[in-house]
Amino acid sequence: MDAFDHLDPIGAVNPYPSSAVAQIADAGSTSVTIPTVAVRRAVNAMDAYLAAVRARSETPSGQVLAIVGDYGTGKTHLASYLIRHAGTSLAGAVQSVHLNAPPDTFVSLYRAFADKLVERREIVLERVRSLYASILADELRTSEATAPVADRLLSGRIDPVRLVEQFGLMESEFLRQLRDRLREVTDNAEFSQALTLLLRGGFEDAVWEWFSGRPPAEVLRERGITKAITSSEATALQAMGVFALLIGHGTHPFVVVIDELDQLLTAAGRRADEAIDAFKEMLRVFAASNTFLILAGLPDLLTSLRRDVRDRITERITMSPLTTTEVQEYVLTRQGGRLYPFTEETLAHVVDLTSGVPRGVISLCHRLWRRANDQHTPVTSAMVRQVAREVYDAGSASQVRTEIRQVLVGAGYDSFVPDHFLDAGPDSRVDYWVPIGQHDVGLAILLSEPLLDETDIVAVEQRCRSIRAGRDCELLLIALEPPPNRFRQRLWEAVGREPLTYHPRSFTDQFAVEFKTLATRLEERYPPDGPLASVAPHLTRLNRRQSATQDLLTVLTGSLEELRGRNDQQLAAIYRELHEIQRGLSPTGDERRGHLGVVATLPPPVVALFDAAYTSVDLITPARELLRRSFEEDEGGRGARQAVRARMRTSEIHAATGVAALLTSLIEAFGHAMVDWYRSLGHPPGTGLTTRTRERLDTICQIFDVVYEYLPLYQLRSLRELVGYAGPGRQQREAEDILGDFSSRVRQELLTALTPVEG
Repeated sequence: MDAFDHLDPIGAVNPYPSSAVAQIADAGSTSVTIPTVAVRRAVNAMDAYLAAVRARSETPSGQVLAIVGDYGTGKTHLASYLIRHAGTSLAGAVQSVHLNAPPDTFVSLYRAFADKLVERREIVLERVRSLYASILADELRTSEATAPVADRLLSGRIDPVRLVEQFGLMESEFLRQLRDRLREVTDNAEFSQALTLLLRGGFEDAVWEWFSGRPPAEVLRERGITKAITSSEATALQAMGVFALLIGHGTHPFVVVIDELDQLLTAAGRRADEAIDAFKEMLRVFAASNTFLILAGLPDLLTSLRRDVRDRITERITMSPLTTTEVQEYVLTRQGGRLYPFTEETLAHVVDLTSGVPRGVISLCHRLWRRANDQHTPVTSAMVRQVAREVYDAGSASQVRTEIRQVLVGAGYDSFVPDHFLDAGPDSRVDYWVPIGQHDVGLAILLSEPLLDETDIVAVEQRCRSIRAGRDCELLLIALEPPPNRFRQRLWEAVGREPLTYHPRSFTDQFAVEFKTLATRLEERYPPDGPLASVAPHLTRLNRRQSATQDLLTVLTGSLEELRGRNDQQLAAIYRELHEIQRGLSPTGDERRGHLGVVATLPPPVVALFDAAYTSVDLITPARELLRRSFEEDEGGRGARQAVRARMRTSEIHAATGVAALLTSLIEAFGHAMVDWYRSLGHPPGTGLTTRTRERLDTICQIFDVVYEYLPLYQLRSLRELVGYAGPGRQQREAEDILGDFSSRVRQELLTALTPVEG
């Protein structure tokens, strides 16, 4: 008998997700939604939209809903819940698309939309056929003999294209009318021409290539389609509006989510107003159609928009922190009506330390439940504080320091001093001292430990007093996690301003703005003196620009070397594959392909899930490639050796390598178990499941969850940095997103492929 025998679904498997990062999930999601004020308002807006669609209202039923809130407040979760709610309300008869806005242009947003659109080719074609059928029906109704055929056309029982061919009708005339009808949807003649061509044989592939953003093929150019959709941001956004009108045509509800929109608008705001004007027009088109558009982003999403653009938004919802009562409701729901091992007091402490931010609450509950389960004790207030410190200490302080140094060097303040003591007292230490001017003044940057209780706040207050006593300076406190709300006023008074909380996506920009403001304030307070006083500011600016330019050149040089090394690596791989082909052999050594071979007999959606899981943790392969390259004599080999010498000897890398290997082995073992279970059914998919086989499936998934909980995924960050991921933080979040709900998603896909049978 092993440790996993007789698993208790409540007592042995952590009821809280290990990853508190929301995702757009399917109907089988195990997520829990607490009906907060924001959730109720959003659901009411969705219900009103669905009711208008069902009622076939003559007025446009489209809506634009903005969901704003800080990091971790549940914006993406709410968008996911609204999609599932709509699908449940209409028994699945809802089309939906979820997009993560890229931090560059609306063209990139359209490309992401087009990728999703390819999955709905049949839907687009069906909508065009529907318009075509309505034109034919209007013509056929002019005769009593053909009126019944018109009714069958509109009901979808007759294919309009085949009808025209069989009865010898004037196809060109009806297609012209279809183009005219499509121009009611879009005034862009190229769009209407392309959509019409979908009904004509031999054009479909060329049209869909054009929809994907590629330049038009010659066969399309001959018919007046001359530019790529992605030739401008205005055209790309217009295309999104066209497809929204088309897919949401008639009584067909269509839900579109554009998440993290603030980062795209920030990039767009640096360009001309043309992009924003096009975005405004897209909002108008969405609102005028049967589309429910959800815009999600940080609180400054709305303030970054012009007023005339904000006016296009029909409903605005601000996410608010969870209350203690709401967290208790969440815990009871997760734990099947039981509060133990928590108490009302400890949950109140959890809310206090996390400021009620849902992501922090869920993450802390996950770890507290595991700690209490391991120690066979209830959760106490002391345990809450201890676990909270462990969670926050796991944050990437080294990444914060790297970004601070990058900003300081880039701004021309490369004379900063790390870990500097302003006097002999231990409390006078600052993480970074940045001298400003020639009067022994400067900016003191403090990187705080977790600020969880009274002792932590008193330490910060004492530290600030000591620093100010020894030097005239400006203080900037950087917190890895937001401190509890009840301490914010005291921190403001001690530091002189709100603490700057670290968020991977926005910290560099926020820190650069804060630093520039404080440095300018000090320079104005202590202007230079002496015979060169009048030109000193100009010389200082020139010096900083030169320093920033040198830093930029260094970054570009490193990027070029990295690019050269990667190109060499890709070219070598191509040569190796060509050599294998010449020998009549298939390429070998692809470990991920070997892993996927284990689960190849499972349904394709399950294989895709395993592929994503292997990819998210496959750091051993690039690490092995880095070591291989370190023995080469070219520039790429020199860079590889530098990376190996700098990082390979650290214990973090050793631990991360072990975790990566264990995660890969766990996923592979889980795949073997799933294949054995699937093979044991003894009958083809769709013929049913017995209660016994379903229980065995649940047990396998529970075993995976139990083991996965004890593998510290955060330790992979250092290995991601070693192998050269450009954005290790983003890669880390993707891994957490994929693995956090992995077993339940595998289970759901398997159940979807098999018809369940009771008893």
